[in-house]
Amino acid sequence: MALIKCSECGADISEKASACPKCGCPLDITKQVMSNAKKKKCKKRIIFSTVILAFVLILSMGNFFVKLSNDPGNIAVRLIKKDFGNNINVDSIYYNSEVNGCIVKFSANGEDNTATVHLDDKTTGYRSVMDEYTKKSDNATSDEEKKQYAQQLVDYIDLYDMFWEYNLLMNGSEESGWEKIK
Repeated sequence: MALIKCSECGADISEKASACPKCGCPLDITKQVMSNAKKKKCKKRIIFSTVILAFVLILSMGNFFVKLSNDPGNIAVRLIKKDFGNNINVDSIYYNSEVNGCIVKFSANGEDNTATVHLDDKTTGYRSVMDEYTKKSDNATSDEEKKQYAQQLVDYIDLYDMFWEYNLLMNGSEESGWEKIK
């Protein structure tokens, strides 16, 4: 036999009694009050659990999007899109944490290209620009022009570390420190 509290006076009464012996309150009312109290408590638990679950879900989604936006490959592609527009097709991305840079092989406007992306200062060099300097140097009509374009080519190669790609090709990804991330 279990004891329950009377909803009117708070006295302990048997759950089999028909009314409270102290105040006369019918047991049906006491049971109804207790049932309502249990339902309210259950609703509070459900609401609390739902709020906690929603909070955890929002934090998880926020964390996912922060990681996604800070991913080296995604940053590199966004920088390339600034120069070539959104219509680029990325073939592969290599990342090197030592230099905090990416080598991105992509195509834009039907032309294959390679970019070296410095993630620290968000600068990007392109093989297509290097090829342009080479073409200008080859087509120069005077020695002075050839020197000028050749110097521009050397400066461009140095500034944007265009030899990263050569290093990757010659030494492979493991030996050169480049990790393929796409």
